[in-house]
Amino acid sequence: MFLFRILFWLGLAVLLLPTDENQQAKLSETASATVERIATFCDRNSKACAAGAEFWSTFLKKAEFGARVAADLITSRGQRSEGVAQTSAPRPNGPVAAEPRPTPASRNGLNRDDLGPTWRAPPPRAGA
Repeated sequence: MFLFRILFWLGLAVLLLPTDENQQAKLSETASATVERIATFCDRNSKACAAGAEFWSTFLKKAEFGARVAADLITSRGQRSEGVAQTSAPRPNGPVAAEPRPTPASRNGLNRDDLGPTWRAPPPRAGA
């Protein structure tokens, strides 16, 4: 399916190309000038390129931080399911086995009386 899409768009691009030689030459010149202007953008606009480079480095730092946070959350969730916190730094008296985490208090504020009576099956029929 992907190959068909590529063929479709390439065919459409070929159909849109000019057939007149003068138009082809003009298109070629325009494309060459565009590529040259893109390639020399930083030479002409050094402040914009510096700001873009600073933005990109900040973006990469933030992306790395986000990836680390996500990885830490995923690994801590695995540790939580085991019910034990794993410590990576050794203690001053040497390595110590991981201490069990206390179980969190229940968030359910209802008690058994608030929940209502327990369900009971109806009594069996006399004729059954």
